[in-house]
Amino acid sequence: MKRFFESFIGFMVVLILAVGFFGCRNNRNDDTVSESNANVNILIANDMSSFNELINSSKPVLVDFYADWCAPCRMMAPILEQVAGNMSGQVKIVKVNVDKNQNAAVKYGVRSIPTLMLFQKGQVKWQGVGVIQADQIEQIVKSKVSS
Repeated sequence: MKRFFESFIGFMVVLILAVGFFGCRNNRNDDTVSESNANVNILIANDMSSFNELINSSKPVLVDFYADWCAPCRMMAPILEQVAGNMSGQVKIVKVNVDKNQNAAVKYGVRSIPTLMLFQKGQVKWQGVGVIQADQIEQIVKSKVSS
């Protein structure tokens, strides 16, 4: 029993440190409609009616369900910028903040973040959870979309 409590206390210390380190909120203003970085264009969906219009496009749309407080989600940002740059014109990338768009997260069954979903013509072509490298995402997009 003593060993259990020592392990539990150790776990709690690690948890408190992790929350303190990763729990710092990014104060970025999400009212921005798009982010541009040179040739990169990533949309941030704040209006879910425009989101529905986007995913019904014949052009594939990669949706990143994320939250500002999520460390793995922050790790995905530069990866998605790389994908957007490498696949310019082939795929749209849209970010959806699950804290601000809870209905969208529920509608698409998002239970963990980051969750990536690939849509084409309103259909979910692929779904993945966690940090996924740019080359893997590019291969998935190329293999899952139809002309």
